[in-house]
Amino acid sequence: MILEVFSMPGHTNAKKNVIVLGGTGFIGFRLINYLCKDENIDLHWVKRTKSTFLHASDLPEPHMIEDFETIDLDWLSEADVIIDLVSQGRGRTAQERDINTRIRPHLRMIDGLLNHRSHAHYIYLSSGGAIYGNTALTTLNEQSPCNPQTEYGLEKMIVETSLLSAAQIALDVSILRVSNAYGSGQTIKPGFGVIPTMISALKSGSPFTVLGNGEMQRDYVNVIDVQKAIAAAVHAKGAGIVNIATGQGTSINQLIAMVEELSGLELNKVNVEADRTDPRFSCLDIARARDVLQWQPTISLHDGLSQILRDADLMAPLPCLSPR
Repeated sequence: MILEVFSMPGHTNAKKNVIVLGGTGFIGFRLINYLCKDENIDLHWVKRTKSTFLHASDLPEPHMIEDFETIDLDWLSEADVIIDLVSQGRGRTAQERDINTRIRPHLRMIDGLLNHRSHAHYIYLSSGGAIYGNTALTTLNEQSPCNPQTEYGLEKMIVETSLLSAAQIALDVSILRVSNAYGSGQTIKPGFGVIPTMISALKSGSPFTVLGNGEMQRDYVNVIDVQKAIAAAVHAKGAGIVNIATGQGTSINQLIAMVEELSGLELNKVNVEADRTDPRFSCLDIARARDVLQWQPTISLHDGLSQILRDADLMAPLPCLSPR
């Protein structure tokens, strides 16, 4: 069982006014529940009026908006820290390319903050895979070339560039390039989450699609470690670009083998040709995260998968030991 120990740096200064955008998502929900325990943070979070998300009673009431494109810039500019987790998804099922819709809310907020003479710390959750794109490099650091092949990756790159420009003018900026985040409570969404898709297939017996020969590697980082990295960034003030990952690559075949061993079940695997836009790399270099955020991952993939399987009642029973 994963035990989550809450620990935040101690501060004697006044509370930080922190606004979380995207608090109803997989990472965002975990994050707002984590940050609300920090006595040094005055937490605010945003919820769209059409959202059916039910938040816990111990959370502060959300700031309601129609859409992120209409968020009140006067209100936003009062923040000390803005955590931007908003994204339109990977967009693989979209029939037409529409990068403008993807980037417009972010650029409006960045321009608005500059026009309001804000000196806020803007923390942006970027992608540790899509933004680098296909590469022959097996390990990627923050200086590695960016070559996004998808709208999702291009969205991240454009917003990153806008933020880095804003950092030259007024804003403090932390761009966290998160690798493949996973963990308990992750729902199945197109283009996101190979692990929940795998667990669902294991439970139902439905086919699980393996791209190519299954040797394509990803760097899987647990959502608990991701939320701690974001919390560390809140107190770091302007960390620049930082990879958030484990520093270890895991192939789909290795992931399948681990899940089957832990569950004692066999996946119904179906191999298909890999998408040419899927990034091919091994792992992300996290030396800078250790240096500037004093952060490093604490949950192994084995332990993270074990917890997910337990939650789904799919964990193989422990062998009974015969008394001597």
